[in-house]
Amino acid sequence: MTKNILIAAGGTGGHLFPALAVGKELEKKYGAKLFFIGTSYRIESIKIPEMNYPFFPTPIKAFPGKNFKAVKWVLEFLQSKSIANKVIKENKIDALICAGAYLCVPPGLAAASNKVPIFLMESNVNLGKANRILLSKSKNIFTSWEETSSYISAKDKIQFTGNPIREEILNLPDRNTSLKKYGFEDKLTILIMGGSLGAKSINKAIFNSYDKLKQENVNIIWQTGGSKNLDGINLRDDIPGNIKIVDFIDDMASVYSMVDIIVSRSGATAVSEISSVAKASILIPMGSAANNEQYLNAKNLENKGAAILLSDIDLENKLFNSIKELIDDETKRNQLSSNVSDFAKNDACSSIADFIIKNI
Repeated sequence: MTKNILIAAGGTGGHLFPALAVGKELEKKYGAKLFFIGTSYRIESIKIPEMNYPFFPTPIKAFPGKNFKAVKWVLEFLQSKSIANKVIKENKIDALICAGAYLCVPPGLAAASNKVPIFLMESNVNLGKANRILLSKSKNIFTSWEETSSYISAKDKIQFTGNPIREEILNLPDRNTSLKKYGFEDKLTILIMGGSLGAKSINKAIFNSYDKLKQENVNIIWQTGGSKNLDGINLRDDIPGNIKIVDFIDDMASVYSMVDIIVSRSGATAVSEISSVAKASILIPMGSAANNEQYLNAKNLENKGAAILLSDIDLENKLFNSIKELIDDETKRNQLSSNVSDFAKNDACSSIADFIIKNI
């Protein structure tokens, strides 16, 4: 019998894409019918309809704190839960997958009240707030790091699977084809990105090092996240052919296939994909991340000699020198690449899909 699976995921690509990868595996391997629920204004509201999956937007937002806005938030929360409840009942949902973030809480509570099995996905080392709220109501939680078990008291619910990787990332295209796509010559290539939403601090540090980077005999792809993350930065018109500046990268597989060095935030999906494609990286945790999870993700890799960790406050003084070190030191690049590959768990999608079907 076909299983109807509701997926609550989004806010950022880091939450959306792993859940989407699991959903596609359930669809391909078991013929599951997928439904998605999320916010009406973030990445999921664009990407999921583009893929022609049923998508149910909700007005949920992050908790604004104890002020007058909290009254409106409560109403939006209750409305979001009501929408989720209706989706679950009308579509006879067999299971809910929650990929973390605040948008998962209303559908999680709705699923619990309808006795629908809940499966949580935790991609960071430290358990997120939404998953903490839903853990007692869930059937199981899929973790990406062995160390996450130290943050969870309900040990019997843990399934250590690794973070799901998109199929296209597991099957990268030919490097030379990707270089030609970007109009690059065959030489050392660097990817600079701040996650799907970009990062102002990284953009500022790269902009201030722009003249020095131009002097290096390398290709550079710089993903800025768009104008909102270029506050006070006026990008030059004289951009050489070996530097590409883009708002967002849709085809990450092509980019991963040709880069040698990655400068990135250390969100769980970025870290998992860097591990899977085995690239040398400089990881810059987002200081405002809840539970300090991005720091813990990066620190775990640094402790194993699998990445270079820099803090936001050190970017101006250390980022260019760290990039320069990796440009000049092939042995260091190869060491980081080899060590980070030990963290890859490329069968996560299949393991999670199999477990869910066997337990609903």
